[in-house]
Amino acid sequence: MSIIEFIQDRARYYNCPVCGRNLKGCEVRMLNHVDDRFTVQVTCASCHVTFIVILAIQGQGLEMVQDSEVEVEIDDRRADAAEGGYEPGPIELDELLDVHLTLRAFDGSLTDLLKQPEQPRS
Repeated sequence: MSIIEFIQDRARYYNCPVCGRNLKGCEVRMLNHVDDRFTVQVTCASCHVTFIVILAIQGQGLEMVQDSEVEVEIDDRRADAAEGGYEPGPIELDELLDVHLTLRAFDGSLTDLLKQPEQPRS
C-alpha cells in the first residue's frame, strides 16, 4: 500500500474543515516528503476545496504504515499571517453568501452553530 493509498483510506475518518462532510473519496496529491513527514494537498470530494495537510507517520517503512499512528495537522494560515507570511484577501461574495445560507436556516446558540457541520445547499 502506497502512502497516498493509505491517506485516501484513512481520510474517511476525517471531515472537511470547510464543508464539514466526510473526506471519503477525496483527491490526495503528494507535495513534499521529508523523513517521517508528508505534506499533501487534499481536495474535498464534496465541496472541491483544496487544503494542505502535514502528516507525521510513526513507524519504519511503508510496510508498517497500516499499523502506525497518523497525526494530522491542518495548515493554519492565521499563524502565517501573524508572522507576516500570509495576507488573507478580502471576503469574497461567495463566502458571504455561504455564511448567509448557513445562518438563514439555523436556530440555536453560537455553541451549537460551531459544532454543526454545514447543511447541503438546495
